[in-house]
Amino acid sequence: MTKDCPVANPNLDYKQIISITACWFLAQIGYYAQYQLLGPLMKQFGLTELEITVMMSQEITVFAVTYFLLAGPMSRISRVKVALVGILVLFLANAVSGFTESFEVLRGARLFAGLAGGMLSAAGTASAASSANPQRMFAIVTVCWGVLSAVQPIWMPYFTVPFGASGGYYLMAALALLLSPFCRWLVPPKPSELAPQSVDLESLSLLDRITERLGVRGAPHARFALIAMLGLFLYEVGQGAVMVFLEQFGLNTGMEAYRVGQVIGFGNIAALSGGAVAAWMGIRYGYLWPIVLGIAANGLFAGVLALVDEPISFAMSNFFWTASYNFLVPYMLGVMSEMDEKGRWAVAADAAWWFGSAPGAAVGGAAVAVGGYAMLSLVPIGTGLVCIVLMLITIRKFNLTRAQNVTVSLGH
Repeated sequence: MTKDCPVANPNLDYKQIISITACWFLAQIGYYAQYQLLGPLMKQFGLTELEITVMMSQEITVFAVTYFLLAGPMSRISRVKVALVGILVLFLANAVSGFTESFEVLRGARLFAGLAGGMLSAAGTASAASSANPQRMFAIVTVCWGVLSAVQPIWMPYFTVPFGASGGYYLMAALALLLSPFCRWLVPPKPSELAPQSVDLESLSLLDRITERLGVRGAPHARFALIAMLGLFLYEVGQGAVMVFLEQFGLNTGMEAYRVGQVIGFGNIAALSGGAVAAWMGIRYGYLWPIVLGIAANGLFAGVLALVDEPISFAMSNFFWTASYNFLVPYMLGVMSEMDEKGRWAVAADAAWWFGSAPGAAVGGAAVAVGGYAMLSLVPIGTGLVCIVLMLITIRKFNLTRAQNVTVSLGH
C-alpha cells in the first residue's frame, strides 16, 4: 500500500507537547463534563433533558464560532497570550457557574466558558499544526490529553454527588489555575506566516473579504478542505448526541454514579491504545483507510452504547467507542495539515468538528424526547456513514491532485 506523503522528522519538543496538551484539556474539560452535569443540573433547576442540553449546545456553539474565527489569526498572533487570556476567562466563567443559583446567569456564564474554550483550542491546535511532524504531534498529544481527560470522569462524582453541579464547576475553575503555567511553550507562528501582506479589501468580493479577515483566503486545496469539514461537522453531530447521555447510559445498567465514572475513566485510559496505535502506525498506510476504519468503528459503538442494559456491555462499548475516536483524531487533523502547511485548515477543520458538537447535545435531547434511546442510537451511525462517503471522495481526489502536481513539477 502506498503512502500519502513522505515521512517527516519524528523528533518533537516535550515542552511543546505539554503546552498543547494543557490547552486541549482545559479547552475541552467543559464539554466532557457535560454528561456528568446533566443529571445534577436537571435536579438543581427542575428542568427537562431537552432544556439542559439546549444550554449545553449554546456553550459549544460559542466555542466553535470562537475557534473558527481564530483559525486564520492564529497563524500571525501570539498563541501564548491567547491561551493565557482564555484561561482567565475560563476560570471566571466556571467560578460564576458554581456560585449562581439562577439558570439564566448560568446560561450566560457557560457562553463565556465556550469563548474561553475556543481560544484555548485554537492556540493549541495551531501550535500542533506548526510543529515538525503534525501527524505525530497530534497522535502524541491525543494520548497525553487522553490520560488527563480519562481521570476526569473518575474525579467528577466526588464533587457532583455531594455538591451537585456547583462542585463540578468549582473543580474546573481550580484546574484552570493549576494548569495555566504549562501553556507558555506553545509553538510560535513560523516566520513565513508573520510576513506582512498588503491587501486591497475594496477590490475583493464579499466572500473573499470574509476569508481574508479570517486569514484563510488563499489557503491551498480549499475545495477539498471544505468538503472534509462538512463531513467532520456531520460526524460530530452524532458523537455529541451520544456523549451528553453517557452517564445516563451507565446509570440505566444499575450502576451508581461513582462506579459509572470509574468504568468510563479506566476504560478511557485503556482506550488510549487507539492513539498509541495511530502514533505507531504513522502514515505508512496513508490517511484514507485509517480514517474510514476509525469512523466506521466509532459510529457503530456509539450506537451500541445507547442500547446497552448491563455493566459489562457498557464498559466494552465505551472502550471501543473511545479507542476508535483516539485512533481517528490524529489522522483527521494530520490530513488537514497536509492540505496547508501553515495549519489554517487544521484549525478550521477542528473548529468545524466542534460546530458539529454544538447542536449534538440538543439533537440528542430531541431524539430521546421523540423515540427514546433507540432513536438516539441511529444518529451516530447515520452521520458516520455520510462522513465516510465524503471522506472517501475528498481524500482520494486530494491525493490524485497532489500526485499530478508533483508529476508536473518534476516534468519542469
